[in-house]
Amino acid sequence: MMNISIAMATYNGEMYIQEQLQSFVNQSIKPDELVISDDSSTDNTLRIIESFIEEAPFKVKLIVNDKNLGYTGNFNSALMDTTGDVVFLSDQDDAWYPEKIEYMLNLMNRNQDYLLYMNDALLTDSQLNSKKLTKYSQIKSAKLGPEAFVMGCCCMVRRELLEFCLPIPRDFKGHDDWIVGIAEGLNKKYIDEAVLQYYRRHETNESTFIPNRLKKITKRDLWFSALNKLFFNKQERRDEANIHLIQKGVFLQGLLDIKKNIPQIDVKSFDIYLERKKSEIKVLNLRYSLRGNIFYKRIFKAIYFYFFIYDKKTRFQNMLRDMLS
Repeated sequence: MMNISIAMATYNGEMYIQEQLQSFVNQSIKPDELVISDDSSTDNTLRIIESFIEEAPFKVKLIVNDKNLGYTGNFNSALMDTTGDVVFLSDQDDAWYPEKIEYMLNLMNRNQDYLLYMNDALLTDSQLNSKKLTKYSQIKSAKLGPEAFVMGCCCMVRRELLEFCLPIPRDFKGHDDWIVGIAEGLNKKYIDEAVLQYYRRHETNESTFIPNRLKKITKRDLWFSALNKLFFNKQERRDEANIHLIQKGVFLQGLLDIKKNIPQIDVKSFDIYLERKKSEIKVLNLRYSLRGNIFYKRIFKAIYFYFFIYDKKTRFQNMLRDMLS
């Protein structure tokens, strides 16, 4: 019999957490355990959880952090304490459809060769009113690839993956980028387009990713967003670029650290992924080296990069960014 865990991270979630907890109770197949890591909430979140524990039809473990660990550290805390053969990741402000766990288990049984499984989510406002859009449909509408779909709250993860990818590196930002990224690198990520939960959008959401918007987006929206940063937020763009490069380095080092734990059957795929990540960092360093050049030199180098360095899908945008950096 397969044991099922839910890993949930909370912080000042009193407004919405009750609905999410109740959606766990309403599952057609209930979890064996719910592990909640709370990041030193100062509102009524802990009281709501403690009241829920008293009547929950499954085991609930509550971890209260002595100090604030941040979003990624808080999820890492919850994940490290799970014991299930499969682990569902949960945000504090969504709500699951009653069939989510059952559907995902059946999906895994039909597709045994993967380590991470993802469902789609319905985008809603703060009151769970549907906008008739889903997260994955927004990604496809923007002409982004499946690699852009990294929502932790839509994931079910096998224990085998967690055994070699935990703990998440302390300096890395994004528990889902880490876990989903590793599954992607091993070709062990499976996306099913079944909509199995609400994804609540409100003023305190962590994510600002464009496909999370509550209106249908297109590739043009991505262009306008990029152009806005290009012409009106130069310093912000530079700061983001620096952070992005640092995070790429932390991710790569984390991959190198866990390589010895990767199952032998997956080593070849993982090595290819490592080389790709090294290449991405090399290209970013080349691009950022343009910043020290005078304008006409940036133009000539950016044109050269257009033909020989940039990814073909985004080379025109990247050329503009680097010319005007």
